Amino acid sequence: MGILIMGILVALLLSNVVPDPLGRGIWRGGAKPDAGWFGRMHGQLQAAGLYLQDNFGFRATMPMARRELRALVHSPDTKNVYFGRNGQMFWSGQRAPEQSAGQLVRTGAVDRFVELMESLQSHLSPHGVKMVVALPPNTQSVDTENLPAWQDRVPPHTTEYTLMLQGLAKAGITAVDLRKVLRASPDARRYLPNDTHWTSLSAVLAFNATVAAAGHPDWQLDVKKVIGPLQPMLIGDLARTLRLTPPLPDLNYELRLPPGIKKEPDPALRLQHEARGFNGYVIRYRKEGPRVLVVGDSYTVDIWPALFGYTPVSEAGWMHFSRTTFGACDFDYADIYNFKPDLLIIARTERMFACLNGAWPAHLPSPD
Repeated sequence: MGILIMGILVALLLSNVVPDPLGRGIWRGGAKPDAGWFGRMHGQLQAAGLYLQDNFGFRATMPMARRELRALVHSPDTKNVYFGRNGQMFWSGQRAPEQSAGQLVRTGAVDRFVELMESLQSHLSPHGVKMVVALPPNTQSVDTENLPAWQDRVPPHTTEYTLMLQGLAKAGITAVDLRKVLRASPDARRYLPNDTHWTSLSAVLAFNATVAAAGHPDWQLDVKKVIGPLQPMLIGDLARTLRLTPPLPDLNYELRLPPGIKKEPDPALRLQHEARGFNGYVIRYRKEGPRVLVVGDSYTVDIWPALFGYTPVSEAGWMHFSRTTFGACDFDYADIYNFKPDLLIIARTERMFACLNGAWPAHLPSPD
């Protein structure tokens, strides 16, 4: 028996040095370009560890084997991903399906978000700051015709998004219903088929609606000039989660951004996010003109600040709405105040906008 146990342990240890047949051989991580020798060495060691983690020890194969086994016993395990009637993937994390259907309504958390927007406006408007709230909707709130057939049996109810808009209107805060904007899009699909995010076309349409609501209709972009043809893209995040080849191809519209864009750190945007790619930055376009700050997430991080290069804006900054990827309302108000924007855009995704657990920004007087 002891020999058998020892053999099993040795086999498990050796499996960690056997290349995974489903490993993709992709290197992740690495050091910053301006890192010193220690930072470069640390980045290389980190990248090597991630490479071994991704491509050895059957770490890619085991989840797929588990999925196939569950399918054989008619107990599919898709966790946070499910399929629409046309093969489109939908994300169910953060209870997005219930939220978009009005089955999940956290009135207190929505009220706190509205209260937060009121507080921001009351503190910033005396300094000449215009604020606009434009929340990217859940896929389920827009691509409704592609939802699974069982969704047809769920009766519609008032949603958190609708309650949020009603509260902001009552408080005199400018807000844009991006659900209506995207539903009116001429494109048959407004969100990527295998990803949680919107298409480049939807991002531009939402941008245009937001700057128009901010009082700058002349900043709206010519979609035909900014958006190019459909082209292949990297496999979507939802397909990567399931580790499968999706039924629909990964395609997105070419996004033609202004040339020479350079993201730079800004001393005003000090908040460190748990993911380095979500730390604040600024793009400087010209010496004179309005300053814009977008407080959002992955929907806007690489797109909206760059689109301002086509406008008279002098600087466009970006910062995350939270210190964590799935958090909300716990950013640092001091960063906004010190950046001194002329236009502030709040653009946290629908499924993560509600201020849960009493969250509130640092350096902003709390109502509690």
